[in-house]
Amino acid sequence: MATFQKRGTRWRAIVRKKGHPAQSKSFTTKVQAQRWAAQIELDIENGVFSATEPGLTLTVAELCKLHVKHLERSNDHRHDTQMRSNSKVVSEAFECTLADLSLAMVREFAEARVNVDKVSPATVRHNLMFLSGAISTGVYEAGVPESLRNDYRSWLSVLKRSGLSRPPVSRDRRISPEELDLIYTHVQHNNALVRISYRHVIEFAIESCMRLGEICRLKWEDYDAGKSTIIIRDRKHPTDKKGNHQTVPLLAGAKRIIEEMPRQGEFIFPYSAESVSAGFRRICKFCEITDLKFHDLRHEGVSRLFEKGMPIQEVAMISGHKDWSSLRRYTNLRPADVAEKWS
Repeated sequence: MATFQKRGTRWRAIVRKKGHPAQSKSFTTKVQAQRWAAQIELDIENGVFSATEPGLTLTVAELCKLHVKHLERSNDHRHDTQMRSNSKVVSEAFECTLADLSLAMVREFAEARVNVDKVSPATVRHNLMFLSGAISTGVYEAGVPESLRNDYRSWLSVLKRSGLSRPPVSRDRRISPEELDLIYTHVQHNNALVRISYRHVIEFAIESCMRLGEICRLKWEDYDAGKSTIIIRDRKHPTDKKGNHQTVPLLAGAKRIIEEMPRQGEFIFPYSAESVSAGFRRICKFCEITDLKFHDLRHEGVSRLFEKGMPIQEVAMISGHKDWSSLRRYTNLRPADVAEKWS
């Protein structure tokens, strides 16, 4: 018995027959879906039906769940906001089985993200790379055919050439003293922001050069006041985040902020990274500060260290960069400051 579902602008046909795996496929029109379903039912009756490979009967949403579990087991992405966001976006956009997945559907997704959702091609790339990783997980764990992974890689190349998906452009945004004063004044006088000590978090992000997720995971037990160090657990790493614990030095400003925080609970900054990030965006909007992200504070901190003349190996020890060449995009020195220093 075939059933038909309207999914956005497409029609999905589902054929269920006792003794056979359920078959489904999406079409542009309902007539096309009905014709396909009728043919599948006829093939089953005549005994000439060839079932879809088991791995392709997975829905994209099921594949995303499988991939998330795989990442949590292998690399401790429990705190990875971007991973959860990508999974949600992809699962909701592709309401189909892997057998139905096509270049046309992927292109339609990318165009909608750029033209309707108004996200950047770099964000689209993050979404699509998550699906790429999910397909690879499916190949190893769920019997998804290698051919789908090869096809998907070719689709990504097409989207890259079209400009719908591309790597992010390196940011060189630095916060000005005036912008920082505006933010500090706002958080000081806005009673709605008292739950999170934004002044401390923002100042610490600049002084420590840490990422927001790292800041919100810092524990009192890992803080050594005598040695002026702290352990950052599971620090970001291209391939092995889990267990990548680093002991980093705390400069005077960062240490002072820690000492000012109340010792309540195990975390020094007992806040959700998602809440801090969302609040920071609202603060910037209220202060009419454009194109500023919380991560830019890390950029600001690293740049200040170079402006003070700190050697690159010591900056890398604080920032956690394994590859010194990658520090170049953080070292946006202000020309006027360099001129004044060496005049």
